[in-house]
Amino acid sequence: MSADKRPLSQIRGPIRTEGEADALRAAWEAASREEPDTLTHGFHPWPARMHPAIARVILERSGAEALIDPFCGAGTTLIEARVRGARSLGVDLSPLAIRLARVKASVPSRASRAAFLEAAHAVAAASEARVRGRVPMTVALPPPIRARWDMHVLKELGGLREELRALDAPDALREALLLAFSSILTKVGRQRSETEEEIAPRRVRKGLATEIFLRKAVELERRWGELAAAARGPAPELVEGDARRLPELARGRRAPLILTSPPYGGTYDYAAHHAHRMAWLELDDRALRRGELGARRHASAPDARARWDRDVVAMLRAMAAVLEPSGAIVLVMGDASLGGEPVPVPAQLARLAPQAGLAVRGVASQARHGGRDEHLVRLHLAAR
Repeated sequence: MSADKRPLSQIRGPIRTEGEADALRAAWEAASREEPDTLTHGFHPWPARMHPAIARVILERSGAEALIDPFCGAGTTLIEARVRGARSLGVDLSPLAIRLARVKASVPSRASRAAFLEAAHAVAAASEARVRGRVPMTVALPPPIRARWDMHVLKELGGLREELRALDAPDALREALLLAFSSILTKVGRQRSETEEEIAPRRVRKGLATEIFLRKAVELERRWGELAAAARGPAPELVEGDARRLPELARGRRAPLILTSPPYGGTYDYAAHHAHRMAWLELDDRALRRGELGARRHASAPDARARWDRDVVAMLRAMAAVLEPSGAIVLVMGDASLGGEPVPVPAQLARLAPQAGLAVRGVASQARHGGRDEHLVRLHLAAR
């Protein structure tokens, strides 16, 4: 699927604004003209990843020295906070997201980066030897997941994983290599794209998975170097958990800025999108499957709209509870699609925000493919 056909993908177009929206407009304008794949941002596939220009502009305009992102995903806001020199706390229900954000927002020393590359080359060499030697390999994955790869690719990936398991290295180094492995899984498989489950023929020669793995490791080391040159702030704190429990997870801390991209109701299904990665990395995704908000798999349920309203109120209340009195919440959200009908974000938030003690102060919107809009929405505590 081409980049401009993905659901709610970024396109240039008129920006409609309401209220206090100067910074929101500037963020959309920056996202329309700037390259999204800078620093470590594009290292690993992640559907609906926030454009880093949005995080950068909102941070700059707010002047905030700390932020909380309760749906941190692959870590865009946390990386930009580190570049800005701000402290950050990232929360996500996905164990893959937490690991990926930690790796992408880290700034290893030169010596650590050199050790990482040395380990990557060693793993790749051992994998190549397995492929050449036709070493037997049994991969214990559920049949629906195994079906995503041709048998020879499945065995090569299994050999790569075994070499990573056997690696005598610090946990942080091994985690980064595992995420380099994770980043190639769709590239060498039969799955048509990251967000489409359809299986399509794809010719992948023997040894290619190992070559791409090594290229991704080299790429990550280069990206780390670029981030090291730009970063001025501390590493983010990361917590795996449900955004609706944010006050508990934040342990009493408040922030002047909450900048996040909550789920776009009925649009994505992160548990399904990353099921193969969870299996390969042996991550426990049961909490994500139970608690994922706005998942597409629930979009046709009879109570989908009421359920989404309840979830939006719950997450807004959690954000309000950790917001400093003079602070701001900035949300990047696309219109929901529930029961085949759109649910416009500005109207929904205007209706529900008061239940969380919040008020919408500004909106900037752009049209997206499929007849729905994407929005930047600014909220403040209603008592302000």
